[in-house]
Amino acid sequence: MDLRNINLDYKLKLSFLMREFEFESAPRHLKIKEFINDGFIVDMDNPIITLPERKLNYNFMTGEAWWILDGRNDVRSLSKYMGKIERYSDDGVRFFGAYGPKIVDQLSYCIQILVKDRDTRQSCLTIWRQNPSFSKDIPCTVSLQFFLRENRLYTVANMRSQDIWLGLPYDAFNFSAISFFVCLSLRKILSQPTIKLGELYINAASRHLYETDEEDALKITKGPLPSDMDFSFNRALDNYKDPYHFITALKLSSDNFPRAEIFTMEDKFKRLESSKII
Repeated sequence: MDLRNINLDYKLKLSFLMREFEFESAPRHLKIKEFINDGFIVDMDNPIITLPERKLNYNFMTGEAWWILDGRNDVRSLSKYMGKIERYSDDGVRFFGAYGPKIVDQLSYCIQILVKDRDTRQSCLTIWRQNPSFSKDIPCTVSLQFFLRENRLYTVANMRSQDIWLGLPYDAFNFSAISFFVCLSLRKILSQPTIKLGELYINAASRHLYETDEEDALKITKGPLPSDMDFSFNRALDNYKDPYHFITALKLSSDNFPRAEIFTMEDKFKRLESSKII
């Protein structure tokens, strides 16, 4: 497995999309630059973008991962981490395209089929809704697929659409966190602590950048590359015995690290890695 740097890869992908885009289009009358059928590879050991110009909401990052793995679709428990996300709900109560219920309903199958046959190609779950009705929240992800190869878990995410600015940084962490749960489960069921996380392949049918985000994206392409954050999901595998403890840790990490000077992003994720949140 190649050593990857998600900050560098993200900067390069942003720059390449802005300069070498394949199409300019305007779905819903909103102008975008776009690649069709584009790939992005993430080392799931450290899938956290830390570019300061991006100004990511790290409590939302871990909070959304908890919300998904807890099987939720309600607006209230997610909007506490990012209030403006409520505008994507049709009724202000639920999200039609929530990933959680679909993922939780199928994740045990994905794990069990890998236990039965480590080389299987059938460990798949679908998030897309067949014949979806009109909604402000149509899921961007079609499916997730898991492969166990040479004691590493690899994940393939197939997406109909991915916003490189708003979506990719959070998708990279969420898909890795879901994979971490699967990896923990396999280690426990198979009694094989040598299983680790490998790479995440995000295949987007449309990877795009909205015109309204181009100015901010340009600042990232011209800015310096930050130092790597000392975080490792693979080290964390040794600190969690129960996969469901990890879901609880995501929630506590999101609720107990408000934006305050006494807490740093590095401290938040180091505590998540250690499983000692409070």
